[in-house]
Amino acid sequence: MDDQKINQEGRSSLWAIPLMCSGLCILAVCVLVPQSETNRKLVAERDKLKADLAYVQQQLSVNDQFLQNVGTDPDLAERLAQRQMKEIREGASVLELKGQPEAKQMSPFLLVSVGTPPPATAYVPPTGIVGTICGDARDRLYLSGVGLFMVAGGLVLGASTRNG
Repeated sequence: MDDQKINQEGRSSLWAIPLMCSGLCILAVCVLVPQSETNRKLVAERDKLKADLAYVQQQLSVNDQFLQNVGTDPDLAERLAQRQMKEIREGASVLELKGQPEAKQMSPFLLVSVGTPPPATAYVPPTGIVGTICGDARDRLYLSGVGLFMVAGGLVLGASTRNG
């Protein structure tokens, strides 16, 4: 009966190991799941920032190309100046197009506009019992207390003395 470690009252202390393991698992869930969700949120934010950076870099390259073209192409500079001053050459007329902005809204920024980046994937919080419980700080606190109580109970109540 030495394999079962029976103490003086004749009770086995093997129940303490599953109790302590369960308590440690509860503690691990209360600590690791919220941290992994924080990491997932940070990854989603990082991906969004990467997409925004790519958009800004694309807009910057289009703007640089436009500025180079304005400096080297006199026709483009003249058209830009005429557009800004809202004047046209003698003998020329303005072609009115449907769906175009009004003349007072015309700006050189429309020449260098870049489409908006695709929306980043949204963060989806975990579902299920573990996701629900570990999403609330109060529930995590209570569960951590239960886990610590289980570990302490297994350590204190599962101890046995050896008699020779």
